[in-house]
Amino acid sequence: MFRFKVVLLFVLMVCPCALCYGQLHFATVNGEKGYAAMRGNFKLDLDNGFLLIPTVGYYRMSDKEEDESGATTKFALNVQYELTDQFIVSAGAEYIPERLGFQEVAYGLGAKYTLCYRCGIFKHPYIKANIGQARYRIDAYADGRDLDSVFKTVATAAIAETGAEIGKFFLQARYDKVIEYSSKPGVEVASNWTEIPFMTAVVQGFVRDIAAARIAYRARWITPYAVYSRYKYLLGSDYTVSVAGGLALTVGETTLTGGVEIFEQNHKESRKTYFSLSASTKF
Repeated sequence: MFRFKVVLLFVLMVCPCALCYGQLHFATVNGEKGYAAMRGNFKLDLDNGFLLIPTVGYYRMSDKEEDESGATTKFALNVQYELTDQFIVSAGAEYIPERLGFQEVAYGLGAKYTLCYRCGIFKHPYIKANIGQARYRIDAYADGRDLDSVFKTVATAAIAETGAEIGKFFLQARYDKVIEYSSKPGVEVASNWTEIPFMTAVVQGFVRDIAAARIAYRARWITPYAVYSRYKYLLGSDYTVSVAGGLALTVGETTLTGGVEIFEQNHKESRKTYFSLSASTKF
């Protein structure tokens, strides 16, 4: 029921602009013990250089009814402005209301530059960079027990991304780096919302850095894709490897995608497998 309310709220947010030029996208994953996550965004082109992207996300760790009130929800808004055909600047903010003793407010600035229409074998090669801060407030352990005192920290992070088309292949690579935590989180606290690039599932824990790559082969109707990522938790010494793969079917302006996401594939005892579905359409 809670997830339905979140979806309904997002639809109401974008309905006033439903007849404008834009793109609507929804993605969901489901996994073991009732794990479920959902993300949706609406890209609204105002036709004056500005692009607005409101986003809502949701996930729960299990299907137990008592956990539903503790499901985590995130709201975000990104504003982009096209300075030229090749250069775009952006600003964004996101908010996670308090759930399970966890709350977050984040904000950042970014830019994207497309080098050229075609450079040798590369088509539409681009580079993108973002920098921002996330403010966390945590007053409960990961298992829900109250902390003796509230823990607060500010994470300053940077993101670098690049991508290009090579023939029918589309390649992307991204690196996320937390530059500094104002107060180092201990083993007793964890982030309730950590995203891995190019994936839908949400994981828990504070990270140091994430490196991810995605490759897709664009045929006329069907686009197979694969994702590889490595990330290290702040208190961990080893990298965690996650992979994903699937197929996208495009008919006209609508694309349907189905795939699988496997987290911690190198550790059988903690491995998690999720099945993903997404849909996007242009107006």
